[in-house]
Amino acid sequence: MKILKEISEKSMGLTDEGEQLGESYELRKSARAILLNEKGEMSTQYLKTYSYHKLPGGGVNQGENIEDALKREVLEEVGCKCEIVRPLGVTIEYRNKYKLIQISYGFVAKAIGDIGKRQLEAGEIEEGHETLWMQPIEVLEKMKNDTPGKFEGHFILEREKAFIEEFLKL
Repeated sequence: MKILKEISEKSMGLTDEGEQLGESYELRKSARAILLNEKGEMSTQYLKTYSYHKLPGGGVNQGENIEDALKREVLEEVGCKCEIVRPLGVTIEYRNKYKLIQISYGFVAKAIGDIGKRQLEAGEIEEGHETLWMQPIEVLEKMKNDTPGKFEGHFILEREKAFIEEFLKL
């Protein structure tokens, strides 16, 4: 997959520091979906507590492949199964504050079957996750206007916008 964007605190204007080469960082991998329903609407998770939108997806567990992680996360966060249509690309985040490098793999996927009960984790419930369905361009506009109420939200929005912009190129 091609690299769509490298994101750092410096690239977003949060600090003057870019990635800290030679430093020890923890590596986290995640999978994200441009998840479409039969109407062409895209799923987004609105985090009411922190006032921003994100794509469904999450971390890859030890021993899990990226595609299986995506399917698991969509089932948990949205409440449906999905079929992966194609890869979009990769983003790399250098979160100096947490000494974390996150590599996120983006995919286009379609929702399969009925939307059922979500299985949110305690942190997601606290964040006020709400699943919304709207046209991809609307999701992108909302993300461009979001003002995240927590530090990680800045990285999440930059990452998600890169995936949506790549999707909309087609």
